[in-house]
Amino acid sequence: MFPHIRILCLTLGASCASFLFAAAPLPEGHQGIAAHYPGDEGIEQDAKVLFVESFDSMETAQLKERWETVNGLADMSFSNLTPQGSRSHQSLLITHEGGKGTGGQLYRRLPEGIKKVYARWYVRFDQDCWDIHHFGTHVGGFAPSTPWPQGGAGERPDGHKRFTSGVEPYGRNWTWDFYTYWQGMRRHGDGNFWGTPFLEGIPKPKVEKERWICVEMMIELNSTPAQKDGSQCFWLDGQLIRHDQQIVSHIAPGQPAGSWKGGWWAPSTEANTAFEGFQWSSSESLSINYLWTYLYITKAPKGHLSRVWFDQIVVATQYIGPISS
Repeated sequence: MFPHIRILCLTLGASCASFLFAAAPLPEGHQGIAAHYPGDEGIEQDAKVLFVESFDSMETAQLKERWETVNGLADMSFSNLTPQGSRSHQSLLITHEGGKGTGGQLYRRLPEGIKKVYARWYVRFDQDCWDIHHFGTHVGGFAPSTPWPQGGAGERPDGHKRFTSGVEPYGRNWTWDFYTYWQGMRRHGDGNFWGTPFLEGIPKPKVEKERWICVEMMIELNSTPAQKDGSQCFWLDGQLIRHDQQIVSHIAPGQPAGSWKGGWWAPSTEANTAFEGFQWSSSESLSINYLWTYLYITKAPKGHLSRVWFDQIVVATQYIGPISS
């Protein structure tokens, strides 16, 4: 059965009306590009794939040949730990020592003019990894584009200049959620505009340490600069996140039902409203144009070692899915 999406229509002189329509199901599991390339071998040759990083057959210094910004190189090394089924021989290990720096980052631009992008990556956390401040593979847009990530923490973006979103493990709770900046975000209770989570008030997926986790996210731009019809989505190990009979990790016009709570989105089937959609960009010059993979730890005790592995980053214009064996 197709999932139902509630669309709320407001008209002059009339009360809010609610309609249900059947939407095409989102892909899950091994329904994506990776299914055609066992072990991800040769996936970079697919016409729908924009970029692949397997961290294979290279020295750490070679990262600068594939990424425009590389910070924390001294804390990066390669490991023979790789995701199950992968044909890759090594992964990237970032080791953070408390009191010395904040981690490391890799950043590069994507081709201009992309309207919809999927980014999939594998991550593994050591059991002793300290609480994460920020992390992950983020996707977004800067206008003009730059070979480095721009700032703006705590500020609502200008719709002509930037937007960004990622899927992160949130602090000491170690749970997954979006962390999103765009021009339509709401002010937080402290008066700032911190990155928006979208699974507030419900049980969030727990981060499992000591195993490889497949994370995939999607961003689709609004169709025109004036429209609020953009969307985003994330999958864990190829599965969408569901709660109370609705998909809550697909954030789109009319999906999911819920309400704003202190600047954060709280999904709830009992709400009489639904998410309004994203106006990511209000200018033709701002589109999806960068990929940013990083680890940012700020409060670890002095000398404490936190290890995080990354592997099999794939960026494409269609759903990718987990590694196929």
